[in-house]
Amino acid sequence: MTVTTPATSPRPARGYALLHYGIHYYDTAGLRLRRHGLTLSRVGTSWQLDRGDGRGCRVEAPESDQVPHELRRLVRAYSRDLELTPVTGPCTGRLTRDAPPGDTARAMVLGYLETQIEALARADLAARLGEPEGARELRAAARRLRAALWTFAPVLGGRRLVRGLCASLCRLGASVGPARDTEVQRRRFLHRLGELSDEAVLGPVRADAERHFAVAAAESAAECAEALDSHRYLQLLNALEVLGVVLREQPRSDQRKAALEPAGAVLPGLVWTVVTETDARLEAAFAGSAPKAVHAVRKSAKRLRYALEAAADALPFVPDRVLADCRAVQDLLGEYRDAMVARAKLRALASAATEAGRPAATYELLITTEVLAAQECLAALPAAWETLRRGLEPMRV
Repeated sequence: MTVTTPATSPRPARGYALLHYGIHYYDTAGLRLRRHGLTLSRVGTSWQLDRGDGRGCRVEAPESDQVPHELRRLVRAYSRDLELTPVTGPCTGRLTRDAPPGDTARAMVLGYLETQIEALARADLAARLGEPEGARELRAAARRLRAALWTFAPVLGGRRLVRGLCASLCRLGASVGPARDTEVQRRRFLHRLGELSDEAVLGPVRADAERHFAVAAAESAAECAEALDSHRYLQLLNALEVLGVVLREQPRSDQRKAALEPAGAVLPGLVWTVVTETDARLEAAFAGSAPKAVHAVRKSAKRLRYALEAAADALPFVPDRVLADCRAVQDLLGEYRDAMVARAKLRALASAATEAGRPAATYELLITTEVLAAQECLAALPAAWETLRRGLEPMRV
């Protein structure tokens, strides 16, 4: 069986005519692929998945009405392992769902959640196809969902309702994250080496690092694939869908008061709780300067950014400038974390080189570079946070 992934794949524009040429279309009984703009088709022994944006992949398999395992795996986030059977005609466009009525706090949050659930499925497909940004986008969608569920739990039904989902999303992020982190660290290491000049020394160091990162990449890719193929992941996807249906159909009389109030009257106050949490964690981090404390600030800053994105239309200010300031804070915290992770990896590589009887001076030099980079980030953080904090002040309750 052969799988090819062309940069672009032609989409059938006139399905009724193309059927005369032996094109067969496949979907679930509820047309789950079609609802999300995907088309799965077969002509003889050639199967094609069209993602609705001109991209897709093609699989060669023996002529059969059974969808090949490779394709069933690729569309799992959409099909949910339901049977894929012949259907009439191609997808003619993404089927949209009616928006929740009104401009209530719940309606705005629910709209954001549904957008991120769709983003999670798209990133799932990209990750399975091995696209460079697939793992990063998958982890980002999981984080956005978790942040929105936790921050805006009062308008969704309370934290007891979302606690299990948040835990599952956290596990998903932890499983798919190493694939992205390994590539980031590899690029960072090679960039640092490029800043040095002694090629006679750098050659063996670069070779050792490439071997190290090749092994790490294979392990993290396997971990990501295992997570996406697991029953637990399927349960998470189904639970997110069920939650959306329940929240949409819940009678107004059963909803909490906060859920029914205008978004502008409720969501800024919930976002402000994340501001105060970040404030407290930042103070604790600078009191002790422990990496774990700084990492806690980073998690809060991420949740703040995602909360701002979700509530953007309900905020008492134009969010663009504030979001830019929030990204600046995140960039500093992200650079700090990358430097600390790099330091730990470099120490491990230096130890391995020493045990093998090779010089470790280059690693020691790079360790010093990463320590200085981390210190510079911490030094710039208070001013960046103060700038962001001033922009957030109109939300104070």
